[in-house]
Amino acid sequence: MNITQLTAQARPAMTERGQRFITLVLGYSVLLRTLLNFKLKATEHQYRPAAGSQSLAARALNANYTPASMTPAAVLAGTLAAHGFFLKYDQSYKADHDLGIGIEMDQWYDDNLDDKAYDTAMAIEALIIAGSGSGNNMAGLTTILDGSTNVPGLGITMVIDALTGSGLSGDSFDLTASANFDTFLEQLDKWKAEVAGADAIICNHSTAARLATIARIKNSWGQGVDSLGNPVDTINRMSIIPVDDTVLTKTEDDNNATPVANTSSILVIKNAEGLWNINSNSGLGFYDHGELDGEQQEGIGFEFRAKNEIKRKRAIRRVRNIKV
Repeated sequence: MNITQLTAQARPAMTERGQRFITLVLGYSVLLRTLLNFKLKATEHQYRPAAGSQSLAARALNANYTPASMTPAAVLAGTLAAHGFFLKYDQSYKADHDLGIGIEMDQWYDDNLDDKAYDTAMAIEALIIAGSGSGNNMAGLTTILDGSTNVPGLGITMVIDALTGSGLSGDSFDLTASANFDTFLEQLDKWKAEVAGADAIICNHSTAARLATIARIKNSWGQGVDSLGNPVDTINRMSIIPVDDTVLTKTEDDNNATPVANTSSILVIKNAEGLWNINSNSGLGFYDHGELDGEQQEGIGFEFRAKNEIKRKRAIRRVRNIKV
């Protein structure tokens, strides 16, 4: 489901202020508007990854196949990470508000929240894609797919070097050179084949701009829509989902013996539940005055509780070492 559907199930914002804030957050984030892999899960939950493989045996006529044992994968535990804020103004300002004197606090609150909506959208993108996983922080995809650690329960890293199989020389796949555009489209089809039903690419804004340029030059550009009906560029029929350059940076190491920090990654995904899920029991949880308990009734709160869950070997691929 998309995040608005999950939010409606988990904790819909009932006030006009809350609905406005959530609308602004979605307006600032193509990622949140486009992803369809949010899943309602409890604070503490369990899941079994599916890491099975199968070869086809031969059998003689009038003979049986040798049965193969199926053992369920070990249960993995997950806990949602909670991130948010709580805003409250001093009782003296509340007295001004109640007496109708001083600054208009409701208008100031709304103006302040409008600014916070952008920061909130960028923070959620950063958590989903690049959260550190340390302390109480959510583990983002680039932390889980770090290239050296196997994905829990699946036994593979799910990370690809963009140069592998390209026939190109050098220390990175250089998309600053137009001569490499055709090869990139060929490589993209290979990476797409490694993800079941791959239909989207998550990348930074710089890479998204370059992919759109390649798509237009090479007649592979198209246009889809996000969950709210806004246009989304496509390349080879795959949606391009941009995030901020500070989330998927352009300072990842290349393959030089003395690595140069001048490359980035893309994430090839299937935009649906079941392979890679973002588990949550909050969605975009906004709480206005009077909707929180105790002393917090006098303030405004927001919380996003979530955990990345990769359940299948062909769920996602991080393609690293791309220079833009």
